[in-house]
Amino acid sequence: MQFETVIKSTQDKCASCGGHLYFSPEDQALKCKSCGGLEKIEFNHDNQKHRYEINAEKGEEHKKYAQENKVFKCASCGANVVLNRLDVATKCPYCDSSTMISEDVDIGLRPDSIIPFKFGTKKATELYKAGLKKKWFLPNVFKKSPPMDEVKGVYVPCFSFDAHSHTDYYGRLAVNHTKTTRDGHTKTYTTYYNIAGQRDFDHHDILVETSAHIDQIVFNGIKPYNLKELVVYDDAFIRGYSLEHYDQALENCKKVANAMMEKTIESQILSSYSYSYVQSYDQNIKFSDEKYSYYIVPTYSVKYKYKGKNYLTYMNGQTGKVGGGLPRSAVKITFFVLFILLVVVGIIALIYIFGE
Repeated sequence: MQFETVIKSTQDKCASCGGHLYFSPEDQALKCKSCGGLEKIEFNHDNQKHRYEINAEKGEEHKKYAQENKVFKCASCGANVVLNRLDVATKCPYCDSSTMISEDVDIGLRPDSIIPFKFGTKKATELYKAGLKKKWFLPNVFKKSPPMDEVKGVYVPCFSFDAHSHTDYYGRLAVNHTKTTRDGHTKTYTTYYNIAGQRDFDHHDILVETSAHIDQIVFNGIKPYNLKELVVYDDAFIRGYSLEHYDQALENCKKVANAMMEKTIESQILSSYSYSYVQSYDQNIKFSDEKYSYYIVPTYSVKYKYKGKNYLTYMNGQTGKVGGGLPRSAVKITFFVLFILLVVVGIIALIYIFGE
């Protein structure tokens, strides 16, 4: 593969023919729409982490980003999209509306890092169909020939958080015991014991999406992303794609990240004990050495209609993992539930027979 030049963020035309340039995932370079010529992008892996401060002063790079980019709001679905002065496409990536209204708002932080798309829409279609074959409970007709009205690439904004945590905890755990008496009957009794201690953990790259269209549950469904492929943000990577503007402030995402870390801490502490159930548990957590980064990650949205109902499914634009939001087969779910009930009834019957 040969490249004529190394592209600059401010260069908007092909050096050979003057045509429009767009980012090609297959080539990991800028490609000319007219002549197909390629121009190289520099991949810088020197990704930054910032000390967490709610009122952090924006540097020169943020001021330049604000001058070269603007937030537009879709009049149809309300999506906020960042458009660069070099963008030629102005349609909404979610509803395809061409009514994009300029918003007089502070564009906020400049992205620190980006995971560029790894494949284009053609490959995305193939990976989507392959991903459906791994899904349970989908209607057979849908799996064999899934409708795909629109496949669009959107960069989703998210904040990543690092922290060190120190936790003081205490609680009371229960253990169930089974004892067989001399006459062959079984009895169950419960003992309790108290726990207390201190634990320290390091948390790295806790990702919190901040999209108005993708909630955290949907986002978790297409994770993980390989963060080793993060590169320093450059406008060149988003040419031909859409970038959604972050919907939640940094401090709100920090609260979500803290809650995620708190659940992980509780789970890791309790996993170090043997118990049947938790009677009580409490923990006091102090976070320190808190840092954040603003990442944008690639997703494909697949929009379609099936049996008169509209669906929107997301796919990881790096790995091809297909998320939820898919139709379900009531017949398959019913048979699965019945199968589970039969298994449970069978186990109970065996216990009763051999218990006698």
